[in-house]
Amino acid sequence: MNIWPLERVSLKTLKSEDDELAAKCGCSPIVAALLRIKYGFGRGDILRAREWLNPSLKSALLSLEYTEEEKEAANVWQRNKGAARVAVYGDYDVDGVCATTLAVEMALKSFLSVRYFIPHRHEQGYGVHKSIIRDLARDRCNLLIVVDCGTRDIEALSEAAKAGIDVLVFDHHAPGDALPEGVVVVNPYVTGSPESKTLCATGVLWKWAVKSRIFDPKWLISKLDLVALATIADSMPLGLLNRALVKAGINVLRKQTRGGLAALAGEMRLNVNVIDEEDLSMRVIPALNAAGRLDLAELSVKVLLGHDNVKTYVQKLIALNRRRQCLSSNLLEELWPLIERGEHVVCDEKWPAGVLSGVASRLCSETGKAIALAAPVGKVIRGTLRVPKGSDALQVLTEVAPYLEAWGGHKFAAGFSVDAKKWDELKERMDNILKGIEPSFEELEVLDISPSCLSLNEVLQIKQLGPFGVGNPAPLFFAKRESPLELLPLGKDGRHFRVKSGENSYIAFNGASSKDIIIDSYGWIYRPKINYWRGNVKVDMLLDRVVVNRCE
Repeated sequence: MNIWPLERVSLKTLKSEDDELAAKCGCSPIVAALLRIKYGFGRGDILRAREWLNPSLKSALLSLEYTEEEKEAANVWQRNKGAARVAVYGDYDVDGVCATTLAVEMALKSFLSVRYFIPHRHEQGYGVHKSIIRDLARDRCNLLIVVDCGTRDIEALSEAAKAGIDVLVFDHHAPGDALPEGVVVVNPYVTGSPESKTLCATGVLWKWAVKSRIFDPKWLISKLDLVALATIADSMPLGLLNRALVKAGINVLRKQTRGGLAALAGEMRLNVNVIDEEDLSMRVIPALNAAGRLDLAELSVKVLLGHDNVKTYVQKLIALNRRRQCLSSNLLEELWPLIERGEHVVCDEKWPAGVLSGVASRLCSETGKAIALAAPVGKVIRGTLRVPKGSDALQVLTEVAPYLEAWGGHKFAAGFSVDAKKWDELKERMDNILKGIEPSFEELEVLDISPSCLSLNEVLQIKQLGPFGVGNPAPLFFAKRESPLELLPLGKDGRHFRVKSGENSYIAFNGASSKDIIIDSYGWIYRPKINYWRGNVKVDMLLDRVVVNRCE
């Protein structure tokens, strides 16, 4: 349960101008207020506000470029039509798994046979490995399709090209000073518009497929479930393009055309017909990620492809995810005292490297501090870095690059590996850098409104502003604490409460540890959640943060 000081809350209210915007956009005044507060739309932005409420996938795609590299990739693909030896090489996170699945399904439309490979997170690590390239060369591979990696794998892929293998790379990671020779690299960070740079690797591949016109457009739309999963999993910014892609992808998911995903949702007791981005980010994606973190990522590919015995694979994923949750919980409990003591870079040989990224993300999010966690894997130490808003993880790793064997990632999240002999030097250098990064604590803009105003119809209208996530956070609301106040236990283990404040009611998940603070609070930051249960539909108000007034 997050505790939030009142001085970092910016309370917003409904204004008369919201009625005018609501009338012109065909939405409620509350949604109009959110359009004004969250996105800055006013009286002169009617068309933009309408576009945000109903993002058009067709318009978004028409606005995207078709680069020379994409055209060349299409030529290489067509030149290999009917090839018998085609390989897909991917990465072990959800974006890599989804891009691998999409590439395999596309390849099966054009080539006689396809196989895929994803490296082991711990034994091999990120990127394209020379040993695999040499195996492919010995097997006389015709075409290698690399997804969610490859841009920086200069030596390995240049070797593949010299061996006579056609190589296509579909990636979204920042390039280095050079690109692999003789390889077609489709990467918006090499050549692409600002909007294209918001795409995950699966999105880059799907967008190329649309622009190339090699595949049936309706068939490609049916693959948007993969793009939705990958976009959310990789925390890509949800602007107009990605919102349109995720919305369409969630609609595909709800049709249950992919049997493996339907089976996974069923095991999790998720109602696939009303599944949303929160279900994906909190339930489905962690399960798909668990394979690459604790076992082999190809397990998730088998689920997404719908291989025989998919139910067995799904049950294994569920078991791995439960293990991940347990390991992460224990690790968080161990790390909190160290972080509170001022540690920024921590390594322990007992830790499972596969769960460190999720734990580092949580610690960074809740403390506002830059955090690096690492663990030995064989002769190297593998680490993960998370930095708060306003900082750049890649810049941090650039500064310590002389110590590293490999590194890469994104602005807020990156991974690295270092020879164990160099760890002490790296730790000291990185610790000094991270200590110099000021913790980032955002001011929350929230609409001051009673839960009684948020009917089911109102909440359904608010959901039009979604999907919510990075770059488009879900709207939050504020209500002051009222009397009488009651805390009623929920569930069997005593961890959750229903908080009754005056006439309003909130659900406080894991609120037991903050019971005294809840009782003495100033008010609540909450969010509405539609609850579908046994054919009934209602709106629950979920307690997001407890607001305290330190001046009282």
